[in-house]
This record gives sequence, C-alpha cells and structure tokens, in this order.
Amino acid sequence: MKQMFKRIFGSQAAKLPIEDEKIEVQMSEFNFEKYVPKTNTTIVYLPAVDFHSERFGRRPKRLLKELAAIGYHVIYINSSDEFYQVDALEYPHPELPNFVVARVGQNVRPLFQGERIIYWVNDSRLASSVETSYPNLVVFDSLTDPDLFEKDKHRMEAVADVVFITPERIYEHGKYCSHVHLITADEFEIKERAEQIAQIIDELPNRPAPLM
Repeated sequence: MKQMFKRIFGSQAAKLPIEDEKIEVQMSEFNFEKYVPKTNTTIVYLPAVDFHSERFGRRPKRLLKELAAIGYHVIYINSSDEFYQVDALEYPHPELPNFVVARVGQNVRPLFQGERIIYWVNDSRLASSVETSYPNLVVFDSLTDPDLFEKDKHRMEAVADVVFITPERIYEHGKYCSHVHLITADEFEIKERAEQIAQIIDELPNRPAPLM
C-alpha cells in the first residue's frame, strides 16, 4: 500500500441620451452571497480520470474546478492514462491559481495548504490504499456503473466518510445510508452542486487520528 501511495504522491456608436423611467429594485430580493468554506482545506484528487481526456463527461474536472472557485485548494493528481503530461505541474485555469494538475508520481505534499486534507476518490479499487492512509476526510464520488467493481464499490462506500452519486446510478441501499447523497451533474447547475457538496463536507467531522 505504501508503494501505491508513493507512486501516486511521489516523493462597441454613441447616441443622444434618452431619459428612461427609473425603476426601483429591492436588492434584498436577490441573494448574491457565495458560499465560503469554513476551513482552509486542500482537496487531493487521487488518480482515476485523465485530466486531458474527454471520455468521461468531464464531471470530476468541472466539479473540482467549481470547488476551487469557491475557495478550496485543489490538487488533481493526473493518471495520464491517455495522454502523457509533460510538465510536472500544470495550472489550467489562470484565474484559479489554487487549482493544480500534478503528473502522477510527483511529490505533492508540499502543495498541501490549510488545516484539513480531503482525499477525493473516483476509483473504488483504491479502497485498501485509502483505508491505510490518514487524510482528515475521504470523499467517494462514484462514477462507474453499479454492476462494475461491485465488491470494491461497497467497500469504498464503507471506507468513505461521504458518498456522492448521480440519479442514474442510484444504489438501492443508498436510500438507507445517511452518508450517501445524490448529486446531479448537469452543466447548467454545476456551481449549485459544488456549493451543495461544500456545505456537506464542511459539516462533517474529521476522521479519528490513528492510534500511535
């Protein structure tokens, strides 16, 4: 398990003015507040979906980008399964210097910021590795079909502190598990979903520290 995580982390004409009728608008009717994380937090995306791939609907990339826009530090460890990432570190969104894509195998621990570290998992086969590591929180964002890797998925759900799934991939037992949340991923509402996720994870307590 240590070897697996070592591989992952590494060491417009002007017109005359027209006088318009003035309309009074009550600004209190509109809510312009943006959710702000309660804690300075780093989200570490464990390698599963190649950042440069277009095969998986871009859900993880879009969701994590919006979480970075909210204020989280995001380290996307890139699996590079399809395209080799030349630079050790990439900053694909100039407006978001707190979102970095790291080639797998790089030592990303110096990039950790804040008092809280969250591991974000898409690949259920990492269950054993995540279980033996000690982040403050483990998020399982389920992407694969329920019929695939069923054994690993059940175990990953048990290991994770919170599970996010989409309506088309509802598990029957999800109705009875308080830590399973249905999170839709339509592009027009991705910002709202990111804020929903932020509120959920901010309310969760840290995992217990390991006994020494």
